[in-house]
Amino acid sequence: MASSYGIPQSMRIAVPENSRVVDVRVVVHKTASIVNDRHVNHWCIYFHTEEGFIVKVNMREKTQTEWPYVPFRNATYGWPGILDISAYQTHTITPSMIKAWDLHTLCQPRVKDLIRVLRRNQREFYTMSKCGSGCRFWVYTAIADWEGVGYLNIGTIQYIQERLMFWYDHRQDLVRTVIKEPLDTMPPGKFWTPEEWTAEMRLYDPFHPSADLWHDYSR
Repeated sequence: MASSYGIPQSMRIAVPENSRVVDVRVVVHKTASIVNDRHVNHWCIYFHTEEGFIVKVNMREKTQTEWPYVPFRNATYGWPGILDISAYQTHTITPSMIKAWDLHTLCQPRVKDLIRVLRRNQREFYTMSKCGSGCRFWVYTAIADWEGVGYLNIGTIQYIQERLMFWYDHRQDLVRTVIKEPLDTMPPGKFWTPEEWTAEMRLYDPFHPSADLWHDYSR
């Protein structure tokens, strides 16, 4: 899945780590992948800063170039993920975006404060689910982490969970009406410690960079 989802690269800027985040926006995208005659959804997070900058926090599958293997047949996990963090001058509505929910922050934490929570909880060490992409569960976990440290209102995780439990799409009409269907489950991916990840990846190839470099942040 493309990490930028149509946002012009000319708008890209350095991640403003000291900027204050006003809203955490959860966005569901429509991808080109089709399963059971339906376009697969991809979920990610955007920080809206007080200056109007946008910071995208996107857990996605590694490409075959980044990880040229297939999970073992008896593996309890899916494809390895990678956490892309990128920033843009302003928010742009792209064709892939279906629906978004803005979650107002408490005390307006800095960009680096929110990212620090993810790093402390080792949320960048993640493999996707075997029966689904796993991005929904990752978004759910990140929101729960931020609520847990007081950056989001109590009850935010329940609010967003109710909205995560749907599949979304656009109708092909003039106003691109949003349609949704309920889902029974939210397939979880698997979180790892750095030591667990290194040991597991070396079973595939002890010399591949993935064995030592799990995450690389896009700046």
